[in-house]
Amino acid sequence: MPIKERAEKKKRRRLSWEILELVGAGALIALLAFVFLYFASMAISETYLTRRGFALDQRQLRILTVWIRSVCMAASAVVFVAVFLFLIGQKISYLLFIISGVEALRQRELDFEISVKGNDELTELAESINYLSLSQREINQKEQRLKEERETLIRSLSHDIRTPLTSILSYTEYMEGKKTLQPHEVEGYLSMVRTKAEQMKVLTDRLLGKREKKKEKIENGLLLMEQLAAEWEEALEDEFCCQVDLGQCQNFSGNYDIHDLRRIFDNLASNAAKYADPQGAVKLQIQTQENRVWIRQRNKMRVRSEGQVESHKIGLESVRQIAEEYSGEMKVEQTDMTFEVEIGLEAVELSSKIMP
Repeated sequence: MPIKERAEKKKRRRLSWEILELVGAGALIALLAFVFLYFASMAISETYLTRRGFALDQRQLRILTVWIRSVCMAASAVVFVAVFLFLIGQKISYLLFIISGVEALRQRELDFEISVKGNDELTELAESINYLSLSQREINQKEQRLKEERETLIRSLSHDIRTPLTSILSYTEYMEGKKTLQPHEVEGYLSMVRTKAEQMKVLTDRLLGKREKKKEKIENGLLLMEQLAAEWEEALEDEFCCQVDLGQCQNFSGNYDIHDLRRIFDNLASNAAKYADPQGAVKLQIQTQENRVWIRQRNKMRVRSEGQVESHKIGLESVRQIAEEYSGEMKVEQTDMTFEVEIGLEAVELSSKIMP
């Protein structure tokens, strides 16, 4: 127990001593009441008997004295009980309030808080109950936060799994629909299917909690961006006019999980495929500036058709979370006509070489 807590505990008054003090106070008041009533009664009796001309012998006087003393004692006992109950009433009321707090805690009414009064065991009990209530609230809030984070992770990964799955289905449908394929074409499509399948496996393992993120040192970040931009363009080129600009991208290095970067580009491609206007160009620009890699995508918005489901922005939220994990940020600017998203990722080191 900390020294401060021990010191505070020593300063607390014991409830038993407080009750004894209340008993003593009640007894003192009862004694004073007895003395006052006894002597007042004796004086009134003597005055009354004298005025009436009654003379009492010793035996009658003793009987009168005993009777007055008994009545005064009974009256002082009533005074003692009344005073004691009055003085102890606050403690009893506080105790009942604490009991109601325990009952509320038992019924999981965790917003209940007992007001702390006095400096005794009841005070300590109230503080302990408040502490338990606060701890339980914090535990519940933490559980709720973890639950929400888990649900967000599940929605995010489930959404991201659909992108490589859609690519695999597209590749296989294309291969099935084409009557003749050259060996190099088959090898190329199988390689792309294998890449997307591995990506799905990684995302599925993360969804099941079997695999943690593993960052590795990327020395040639420019080459990686070229590959990811090529995959992005390949996913959209059948339907859109794609424009890729890496002219301001220097070579850079940094610690990244390649699957995270691929998820960013997959979500950008998926968002464009769903909501971009096929009549307009989809532009992707990658550049390095101030120890950051900036990824920008801009496109015209497709005219929303009746019955089209509104975006829940799960993919963009996934991109934002990934950017924050790399000390970055994401900005979105959207109008009725255009959509632009900008993602900044931290780069460890930039070289002076710029792609020609």
